[in-house]
Amino acid sequence: MHWVDRGPEPVGLGPTRSRYTPRWIAHYEVGTGSRPSDSHWRGFRDDLSRVFFSLCAYCEESCRGVVDHFRPKSRFPELVYEWSNWVLACDSCNLVKGDKWPPGGYVDPCARSRLGRPENFFDFDTSSGTIIPRPGLGPVRRKKAIRTISDLNLNAHHHVQWRLLLLRAIKESLADNPEEDPAHRGSLEFFIARSTPLSSSARALLAERGYSFAP
Repeated sequence: MHWVDRGPEPVGLGPTRSRYTPRWIAHYEVGTGSRPSDSHWRGFRDDLSRVFFSLCAYCEESCRGVVDHFRPKSRFPELVYEWSNWVLACDSCNLVKGDKWPPGGYVDPCARSRLGRPENFFDFDTSSGTIIPRPGLGPVRRKKAIRTISDLNLNAHHHVQWRLLLLRAIKESLADNPEEDPAHRGSLEFFIARSTPLSSSARALLAERGYSFAP
């Protein structure tokens, strides 16, 4: 998981929010009316996909994706049509996350503060392909990192296997392209680009090997 800047909300979202949000608030906060059946956020999926480079906000794998409400609709009905509460998620992550929202919530892929960004919560064990809490976290932040990994099943077998395939490809690329070879820098830039799937695990491996790059 890495930080993503959503940027400004899409044109046209404001009227949709004004029209449909009251129904969600009425049902979940006031207790009146049946559960709303509207899902007009789907009309903004392409806008969200462009921001996330068609990568899942949680596992960083390539996907068509769906609009996931980071803070669940049933718990935060006032945020149902808020751009600031939407992330792109693959079907797997979206399904396993569901309506879960523990005390303190999860690590936010689009956190507003630098301290809250995923890079300050997670690291990778590059030998096993697993995502782990970043060393040195305090008890509260470590608990939040562990809970995010566990509840979103970020170390599910298929996620780990994709990471291991990528890490193997990077190692082979480094072996085939000596540092003095122009292709060397190009391959590194590709692997660490935020638009490349699983770039966070790539950065972790390259950092272990002494490479430095912009955040």
